[in-house]
Amino acid sequence: MSHFVATYRDFVRQTVKSDRYWGFDVRVLARLEPFLSFLYFDWWKVKFDGLDRLPKTGPAVIVGNQGSVLPWQALMLIYGMMSNSKSPRRVHIMCDLDWIDDERLNAFLLEIGFVPWSSASMKRLLSRGEIVAIFPEGIAGLSKPFSQRYRLQEFDWTRLLPAIEEGVKIFPLASLGCDEAVPLMANLGSLAKFLKIPYFPVSPFFPFFPFPLNLASRPIPWKMHLLKEMKYETSSDRDEIEDTTTAMSRRLEGEIQAELNRGLRHRYKS
Repeated sequence: MSHFVATYRDFVRQTVKSDRYWGFDVRVLARLEPFLSFLYFDWWKVKFDGLDRLPKTGPAVIVGNQGSVLPWQALMLIYGMMSNSKSPRRVHIMCDLDWIDDERLNAFLLEIGFVPWSSASMKRLLSRGEIVAIFPEGIAGLSKPFSQRYRLQEFDWTRLLPAIEEGVKIFPLASLGCDEAVPLMANLGSLAKFLKIPYFPVSPFFPFFPFPLNLASRPIPWKMHLLKEMKYETSSDRDEIEDTTTAMSRRLEGEIQAELNRGLRHRYKS
């Protein structure tokens, strides 16, 4: 822990001053840091551009794409922002956790920065100047087959509604590499229904290898790019707010898809 505190002094100082929020524990994140560092720098060699666009203080919402059978993008976002030498900031990953029956896994996710989705919780975080990250593709983004890699699933516009209502800054995040790191070969829907889980992924490693080898990943280089802030008009009229939110959802989906397409074209030309 002492090494963690020395290395991430500004992040720890900021974290201590804020509320714990749903059980967040910086000590758990400190124990996980060597693994995250290995994935970020050595295994996936993540190149993260645009973090300087985030405000140094105050609320913001990051909207990203998903891929792979696990939310690796969220973990790399947590680590990337935490280790940002210029302006480290904590990010809260808002997602559905109700389907996770394992109390230990649920508690672990809360301890490292995940937050159960609700409009009220998101507004609470934003009102206290926190940064929130959402992945509006939802389970459809995690369970899409390898043949549909980098093809965004339709965004759930309601996930953006609290941000539009509060009038906070919104930034798109495009992550390239994640869809190939843990390719999903199939989704056994009938088995998932029997087990009462959203999806049952079949990858080259999961569920064929024993834990934790079934969570293995290919060493595909990642590129994460935080794009410019998406501007929009604020309003107090409910219908206008909903119209703005649906339009913003489509714009974000289009911007992220376009950035992924540009990244793929550049890769093939190289």
